[in-house]
Amino acid sequence: MRAATSSSFLAVLGASLILSGCASGSNAGFCGPLHDDSETAAVVFTPMIPEMNDGDEAEERLELTEKLEPTAELADDLETWHTYLVAVVDSIDDDPAAALAAYNDDAAVAKAGTALSDYYGDVCLM
Repeated sequence: MRAATSSSFLAVLGASLILSGCASGSNAGFCGPLHDDSETAAVVFTPMIPEMNDGDEAEERLELTEKLEPTAELADDLETWHTYLVAVVDSIDDDPAAALAAYNDDAAVAKAGTALSDYYGDVCLM
């Protein structure tokens, strides 16, 4: 009897740990990929700076954003940020001014980056 109770307790404990993991629930599709690549996640929502960043870094950030499944509240922001990164991938090495303009010429890009970064810090890292 004692072994059955212990086994049941361990099964319930294991299930509760899985269900309460950092990247579970409604934010798993967003936070999970960020947790999996914490090095890129640390900068993914910051602007790219020509001569400080290059096309390979832009591509890494773009690939990470393509793995994210945003909550409804973040969907538009993620789409805006993704569009920005596509522009940067296409321009940062050959046309640095265009890469800067992709960020500076559209206030929605900065707003999206801030919203995504805030969510990452406030929800995914907590």
